[in-house]
Amino acid sequence: MFLEISELGSAIHEYTLGQIAADEVAIRSAIQMAVGEMISYLNSRYDCVKIFNAAGDERDPLVLEHCKSIAVWYIIRISNANILFDKAKIYYDNAIDWLRRVAGVTTSGKSISPDLPLKMEDGHAKIPLRMGSHTKFQHSFDD
Repeated sequence: MFLEISELGSAIHEYTLGQIAADEVAIRSAIQMAVGEMISYLNSRYDCVKIFNAAGDERDPLVLEHCKSIAVWYIIRISNANILFDKAKIYYDNAIDWLRRVAGVTTSGKSISPDLPLKMEDGHAKIPLRMGSHTKFQHSFDD
């Protein structure tokens, strides 16, 4: 598994985690949903099999931290702690914003390119090509 329950300690206190979800199955399910959501954003460009099959220090630390934030969001959804909910929502929104910028889906048009393994096809990076143009100008000097 890309993210173990014991590693959630940097995103949520262990005693809080135990109070919210005493069932380990619910926590593992939240982790799987977090990984699934991240894959949905990264899959078009990056080799998610390589990214999420990595273990230990081979994992990208930023991807790991955002995965923790998303997993904690899914865990906290089942609790009634409003303070935790608000804080987790902020971290979740930040993680999703990062994923959108990586995927190139932003309103500002500013995308980012983390150092993640790209999808390969026939030995070449498989990068989606996007084409388009600005609207045509209508120059008129007549009054």
